[in-house]
Amino acid sequence: MSQDAPPGPGRFAERLEYLFRTVHPKDRKPFTNVEVADAINRAAGEQVISQAYVWQLRKGKKDNPTRKHIAALAAFFGVSPMYFFDDGEHEPLESEVKLAMKDDAVRDVALRAVGLSDQTLKAMQELIDRARILEGLPALEEPGGSATA
Repeated sequence: MSQDAPPGPGRFAERLEYLFRTVHPKDRKPFTNVEVADAINRAAGEQVISQAYVWQLRKGKKDNPTRKHIAALAAFFGVSPMYFFDDGEHEPLESEVKLAMKDDAVRDVALRAVGLSDQTLKAMQELIDRARILEGLPALEEPGGSATA
């Protein structure tokens, strides 16, 4: 047996954890495992998933959810079930954009920015980066892979 560190959570766990961190109303903290399980079960009208199983999926303790679990989690977070299976090396930008555009205020800012000069857009990006710091939010990665802010 190898002395190497055990492998971290798999892609499914990483993607699910990303949804927990990023998909929630902006005026509150992320959803809890209990809230997600309860909402899924209420929407289905039956017991589909437990909060313990949601936790196990998030932590990578379980890594082979059923199609029903995948579909329910995807529906709750507003993504396609394929979100969990994209083979790209990085978080799929298309999914991130779709998630961001579900927020009316974010969509409004993006639409207002259409047609502005590169110089003005750069100034707006810097302003947003500073606002993220003031709000205690993590820096975002540039398309090239380096973090801003």
